[in-house]
Amino acid sequence: MNPEYEKQLEAAIDRELKGLGELSAPATLTSRIMRTLEQRAALPWYRRAWQTWPVAGQVASLTALLVVFGGVCFGVVGLLQAASTTAPAHQIGGWLTGVGAVLKTPAVLAEVAVLAVRQLGMPLLVGCIAGMILAYVACIGLGTVWLRLAVARR
Repeated sequence: MNPEYEKQLEAAIDRELKGLGELSAPATLTSRIMRTLEQRAALPWYRRAWQTWPVAGQVASLTALLVVFGGVCFGVVGLLQAASTTAPAHQIGGWLTGVGAVLKTPAVLAEVAVLAVRQLGMPLLVGCIAGMILAYVACIGLGTVWLRLAVARR
């Protein structure tokens, strides 16, 4: 486009906008906004977003969820083992074997990491880790977008 014409158009639009004067908000807008804010503030803390809960409530709820999850996992494993073994000694031995496996897992993972670095090389591993981080961030972002779309009022 012509740069001179663009400058003239910009100046004409600027003059027209400045000539409009101040626009006032509708008289009911302030009262509606204040009413909405008061309604949100009047909600009990447990009805608000989890991020706005008191820190003690967040810690307690997260702890409770982790305990419930651990109990469910432990119960399912116990039921599966109880169905396959009849002697209590075998059941306790199986539990201890599971605990031993859990405690040995970090050492095994460290060995796997060392072997992976030796075999694959550091650049490939860094690239894979960066790809996983990007995929994680993309999942979080897309999940947020879909959640906002799902709860958006139309």
